[in-house]
Amino acid sequence: MTSEILVTKRINHIDQESRSFILVGVIIAKSDPKFFESTSSHRPASSTSTSRGVMTLTIRDSDRDTINCTLWNTRNTIESYDNLFHIGDVVNITRPKVIPACLDRSEQYNPRSTSVYSLSLGENDESKIKLHEGCSLDPIRKLISVPTVPASDTYLLTDIATGGHGINGQNVNVLVVVRSIRPRKQIVISKTGKLKYLREVIVMDTSHAGMSMKFWNNEYVDRIDKWIPLTTVLLIMDVRVEFDQYYKTICLGMSGRTIITEDPAIEEADRLLIHAMKTSTLGSELLYSTLSTNIDPSTITSVMTVQQIVDRAEGDLKTEEEQFTALCYAVITRFDLDGCSKITSRKCLNCKNLLKISDSKCQREDCQNNLSHISVSFDIPVDITDHTGTLPNCRLMNQAAENTLNCKVEAFLRMGDTQKGKLKWRYLLERCVLKLVIKRKSPVRFQTLYTILDCSVASPQEVGSKIKVY
Repeated sequence: MTSEILVTKRINHIDQESRSFILVGVIIAKSDPKFFESTSSHRPASSTSTSRGVMTLTIRDSDRDTINCTLWNTRNTIESYDNLFHIGDVVNITRPKVIPACLDRSEQYNPRSTSVYSLSLGENDESKIKLHEGCSLDPIRKLISVPTVPASDTYLLTDIATGGHGINGQNVNVLVVVRSIRPRKQIVISKTGKLKYLREVIVMDTSHAGMSMKFWNNEYVDRIDKWIPLTTVLLIMDVRVEFDQYYKTICLGMSGRTIITEDPAIEEADRLLIHAMKTSTLGSELLYSTLSTNIDPSTITSVMTVQQIVDRAEGDLKTEEEQFTALCYAVITRFDLDGCSKITSRKCLNCKNLLKISDSKCQREDCQNNLSHISVSFDIPVDITDHTGTLPNCRLMNQAAENTLNCKVEAFLRMGDTQKGKLKWRYLLERCVLKLVIKRKSPVRFQTLYTILDCSVASPQEVGSKIKVY
């Protein structure tokens, strides 16, 4: 045992001569552990391969000071560390080895820290890390909400989206609010065959309605369950910009250098939260994806079959374009005007929020007394079929539906089933000319949207001259 006196040091007082000291700080970032086989000549069985592991914690002990601490040990010990230590925990690090950061090769993969040194803990009996058991933990824990970069050093999501391939692979800082959280997925890693969990979170800011961010880090796969859509604000340092092949668009992802400050204590976060509270939450995919369509139906002239539309939207012909238009000659095989299908939507005129079927009024607090400020519009699901297949759940909405039915929604709702049935049979099982806007699935839209802008019964002559084989 060493006879050196153990002292408590702050991060900004650590230097290369520091030896017997304790550092008390809060964990603000944590890497996934990595395991490898190691052969040690110092063990009794000199050629025995031992499973070992490594993980890194980023520690903070003041508003300004952070440092990385790498833990090396046996696989069992690293697994126990992984289960014991989490972001937000206050820890004691005793007798770590101090290394100049410029000589520590792992620092290029770890989060940026303010210290010019890094710490290392091995199997030395005198070097250890444990949860802090002292009093006055609150002041240290509160450091978790102090941003690691100023809000002025962040990018707007719209600038990232506009940058496209030009910034693919780069790390940037963003200030965002959680818009929605998708369920965890279990993915098989092709290189190793091991199972890993993936979480996808849609984030937004004042400039952009939603961008996907993917989380593979085990700590955040679980931590995300505590985040609240349109309430949790994130200041993310060194988020990685990635081009997503599935969505064919720019997304965000974590790297080993990423640090996330949840609900940062800054004015910019409060302003972003106010913006988020004004954003519609119910029926948001529909609100952002269909009501904004401003395309003149007369400009839609590109003839496509159902199969061509599907291939371009989701198949082999898919490109990076967010939307495209198509003129399709197809038979309407679903047009349930007089049945049980939901064919209208209601919207609060005060907050522009789409309402649930079960809601008699808008649930937002500032809209509770405006019961008359609710508008009703058509939202008719339509299936169309041609010789190449069926396109289900196309949407015939708003003015396009009124033009097709030659009827206002208020008048339609006053009709009896007999009148509604007559309207239905004008189009059901008839070959029609359909002009569609197709919006591909994206981080904001969970599925491809097919919106009908114009619908009329086609003449046999027109069909014969325009319809395609494929």
